[in-house]
Amino acid sequence: MGYNAVRSFYSVFLMLYSFILFADAQQEAGDGGGMFLFFIMLPAILIFLWLFMSNPHKKQEERLRKMLGALEKNDKVMTVGGLIGTVHSIDKEQNEIVLKVDESNNTRLRFHLTAINTVFPKEGSDKK
Repeated sequence: MGYNAVRSFYSVFLMLYSFILFADAQQEAGDGGGMFLFFIMLPAILIFLWLFMSNPHKKQEERLRKMLGALEKNDKVMTVGGLIGTVHSIDKEQNEIVLKVDESNNTRLRFHLTAINTVFPKEGSDKK
């Protein structure tokens, strides 16, 4: 979970806690409207929380899908384990990628395509 997700979760938690305290204070005062307000606001708060927690995850999945779709031979990549290598071959039907990790020994390793975490920009490109 990222910092923004934790911050939004914490703010929703504080709002929910304040509604509980408000409802409890209203109930002690003899007014039954506090619990009614609480049960109206609870689904709204949960929907708000669900939207803000799922949206960044969907964006990250879309970014990863585009990145893996644009992989080409000789791209420099890093796996989720931190291994850096150059793409030797890609088999998108089998979801496999072969990385060359050592030029002098011609060492190649085979990975599942989803093991790729980062694609480094090419040396001649202006992208960062």
